[in-house]
Amino acid sequence: MAPTEEKSRWQFLNEEAKAGRLYLDASVAKSCRDASNKQIALFGQLKTDLRMLSSVTGLGRFNCADELAKMLGMKAVGGERDFDTAFKEHIEVLELIRDTIEISVKKYEDQQTAQAQALTSQGANIPGGDQ
Repeated sequence: MAPTEEKSRWQFLNEEAKAGRLYLDASVAKSCRDASNKQIALFGQLKTDLRMLSSVTGLGRFNCADELAKMLGMKAVGGERDFDTAFKEHIEVLELIRDTIEISVKKYEDQQTAQAQALTSQGANIPGGDQ
């Protein structure tokens, strides 16, 4: 699936989580969040490493070697469909995934807390329920 489609999907799910219509179990969600953070860090490091690849040398002293070096450098950073942009787009999707997971966990935990408080309140209103 293209990064723009993935981003659209996760933007939708993010809005669903904000609206309280998407809940994830906290234990599963935390593992997914941690995996997302790990992948974001990896892609961030790869983007940093790409800077070294954007300046290709050692291909010889020919005009075609200079053109090839420029073309390879642009494939890393700054060219059409370059790796730098691809990593940036993947990081944006991963951040949406992570944020959506965090929102859904918070909503899930808030719902569980509210239900527990409601049950406690009901118990206090029943004669003998607060003993």
